Amino acid sequence: MNPIPYRLLPSYSELFLDYINNFDNLRKFFEYDYGNLEEIFKCTELKKESYQSGRHFFRNDLTAILKEQNTGFCSGEKTFENIQLLESHDAFAVVTGQQLGLLSGPFYTILKALNTIQLSAILTEKFPGYKFVPVFWLESDDHDFREINNINLISKENEIKNIKYFDNGTEHEKYLKPAGKIILDVFIDSFVNEAEESLNKTDFSDDIFGKIKDAYVPGKEMRTAFAEFMNSLLKDKGLVFIDPSDDKIKNLLKPVFEKELKTFPFSCEAVINTTVDLEEKFSAQVKPKAINLFYIHEGNRYLLEPRDNNIFALKNSRQKFSSEELFSILDSNPERFSWNVVTRPVCQDYLLPTVAYIGGPSEIAYFAQLREVYKVFGVEMPVIFPRTSVTIIENRVLNFLEKNKIEFQELFSEKEVIRKLLKNVSSTDTDDIFVRMKEELTALFYFYERELNKVDVNQTVNFSKRNSQFLDSLDVAKEKYISIQTKQNEVLSNQLKKVLMNIYPGEVMQERCLNIVYFLNKYGEGLIDRLYDEVNVFEFSHQLVTADKSASENN
Repeated sequence: MNPIPYRLLPSYSELFLDYINNFDNLRKFFEYDYGNLEEIFKCTELKKESYQSGRHFFRNDLTAILKEQNTGFCSGEKTFENIQLLESHDAFAVVTGQQLGLLSGPFYTILKALNTIQLSAILTEKFPGYKFVPVFWLESDDHDFREINNINLISKENEIKNIKYFDNGTEHEKYLKPAGKIILDVFIDSFVNEAEESLNKTDFSDDIFGKIKDAYVPGKEMRTAFAEFMNSLLKDKGLVFIDPSDDKIKNLLKPVFEKELKTFPFSCEAVINTTVDLEEKFSAQVKPKAINLFYIHEGNRYLLEPRDNNIFALKNSRQKFSSEELFSILDSNPERFSWNVVTRPVCQDYLLPTVAYIGGPSEIAYFAQLREVYKVFGVEMPVIFPRTSVTIIENRVLNFLEKNKIEFQELFSEKEVIRKLLKNVSSTDTDDIFVRMKEELTALFYFYERELNKVDVNQTVNFSKRNSQFLDSLDVAKEKYISIQTKQNEVLSNQLKKVLMNIYPGEVMQERCLNIVYFLNKYGEGLIDRLYDEVNVFEFSHQLVTADKSASENN
């Protein structure tokens, strides 16, 4: 099926559309053009020169930690081969990252992981002098639990069902604990059971829910459950997971934390200065803080804020530190410090020899504000590569589109689709009737207004206004007639409703709403391999993949 230009679809920002279609308009905010292989090669060569010289650790320090972490995540043999590659000065990372959504979170998380593996393989082939390793950054320090504690499935009743997990079975007023370190309790079993019961039993159900039940068990940390489940889906494709909340990783990041604390508000000002320029045309994504770091106190994560007299405070807390105290803690306990949205990319690319970061539209928007921040820390900004955007087309959706001669992009204008459907099934073309009525009445009014002008021009002006109001009211009448017709064609209306629920659930693109488990339960894990084989990482348009392999072969 042909890709769809992003501009024909809803919800994409002007910045993202320009990034895809008119990169030169944004070039000054980025170091490299993601669509130009020569610039990716240039980034690789510069990274080779700059990476080791700016670090206070060696590659094998990092790889030793990665081996230990990925052993705990039940990673496959190819992953450990890739970790070994990273010890070489000719090996580089293609990175993506995501919050630790339950059962992998929204479908696009899987896309980001697959894209990272795909791009690594392509670059290794294109640039034979180098090796490229796919790395997934686990955003385990993030504390916004409400964003990740739920999934959306299409239930057996053909409704969008939101299923939530709360530790202790109760929602708390505030969540400040890093989500990765939340330990799953017995209520995770209820969550998994509800998900399983919400879906129809298929030949694939036992397999996919067996994997879920192996990964998501009481007593396991969320970060481990997430990585284990992802590994079970991706099999041994070589993806390397990095958990930056690890104490050993935080120790490697001490120089980044120290620089932010010693030079603030430099990074904040760098973002602000760039934002002023960016906002001449676009909306800014990131609001920087005076200090772009969090501090983990008694298990909870608080924003660090400067106070008078060299005092640092934790926002929404009574805890304060003198400058001497804070730097002493950093030296002895760096694991207590954590990045925010401004410093996370710098931490990532200080640790890893990153050539490309694969991000979605929102991530691209905030990277547009960070070029000067990278310079503050002396870290090379990587290529910011757009993740693919994909909709999985089920057979019933495909059949509906083909039968009614509707293009995929037309689905996002529901009223227009309804009009088209009604034209196909009804002998009465309501739209056409009202168009003709409006044209005929306009001509009639014009004729009589000319005649009445001979009596009194001023009065005719008032008469013309009333005529215009009447013509406008025809649009309201037309919508009512169309609504009545739609109800009369209830079967067709219900079919459209089901299609929209699948393609555009809750007026959100499928990839941002539905969890991959809905599709894997219905079509099997072979769908993951088909996505890997069929999705083109260098296609910068929205791609359509049929859920059923036989349907794909027939199109």
